[in-house]
Amino acid sequence: MNAIDLFSGAGGLTRATCDSGFNIVLSNEVNPVFAKTHNYNFPSIPMVTDDINNLTTEVINEYVKGQEIDLVEGGPPCQGFSIFGKRRFVNTQGYDPKQDPRNFLVYQYIRIVKETKPKFFFMENVKGFTNLDNGLFIEKVKREFEKLGYKNIWCAVVCAADYGVPQERYRMFMIGNRLGIDFIPPEPTHFSVASGRKPIYKTVGDAIMDLVGKENEIPNHVPLQHKPIVAARYSYIKEGCKLNLDDLPPELAVATRKDSKTGKVSNYSHVYKRLDRNKPSTTMVPGHNAFPVHPTLNRTLTAREAARIQTFPDTHEFFGTRQEQCIQVGNAVPPKMAEPFLRKIHQYLEEGVNNES
Repeated sequence: MNAIDLFSGAGGLTRATCDSGFNIVLSNEVNPVFAKTHNYNFPSIPMVTDDINNLTTEVINEYVKGQEIDLVEGGPPCQGFSIFGKRRFVNTQGYDPKQDPRNFLVYQYIRIVKETKPKFFFMENVKGFTNLDNGLFIEKVKREFEKLGYKNIWCAVVCAADYGVPQERYRMFMIGNRLGIDFIPPEPTHFSVASGRKPIYKTVGDAIMDLVGKENEIPNHVPLQHKPIVAARYSYIKEGCKLNLDDLPPELAVATRKDSKTGKVSNYSHVYKRLDRNKPSTTMVPGHNAFPVHPTLNRTLTAREAARIQTFPDTHEFFGTRQEQCIQVGNAVPPKMAEPFLRKIHQYLEEGVNNES
């Protein structure tokens, strides 16, 4: 089963696609540092490091070589989608969503589906994608796919924790096919404690506590060297909680940032938040300082600890600066979140082949 892997990043969806039995004939990523990570971890997969706009039919054909494509997968970058709803394009005379640069990459994804005619497509994005402009944008996207013959489209917001990822991360999955198949999603494999069902959600402790004491011994497991005042503040954060500014002694409450308007430290929710060993993590947000504080240590998570929470194996290495590593990890689709859905697609395709024979 042949697949094309778009917006590859560090390879979260790539790994899930490979582990689901697909043969990826082409990957595409515009960022050369991210592509370096991808090439290291998937050396046998051809990578085009270029803007997707330059991924023309001619370029694609150089790699596909006339083979039938069973799947196109990828997640068009979502920056800008959160502000899209502020613009009511349906009420704006002459507005064409295809020409809006914030939507451009989604339409590039659709273009490649049109040109390669896969049997299935798998597109993922932030959960907010579903309610942009009160849901009108996603309906427009579905209609574009339907024009191409993908009449059967399943779309839902999925929780990573439901599929064994130790993280309450929500993503939109859209899966379409031109085979007349009504896609039935895989059943959740893990459940919240409140549900009373088992097995319960995997936790931060399950994922990372065995890494304590192994700093600098495993790739990407390099702690950030915090300023003493920052590490001291972390010591006042209770496990599973945000920093309570009232708990800080006066010498730790003084702002260290020169641009502070109050002269006091601000409790940014994504910075001064300590994870709980006994619960799934909050969403791994990409960025330099955005990873939360370790459950028991007075430092933020390393890129490796975040990658564990994202269900990357330790053999999956990330390149670039620490900030670039964190962005790659945080932007990725957790492989174990996507894998059950991709396995289900593979199963449908196999059944189709068997029925034909």
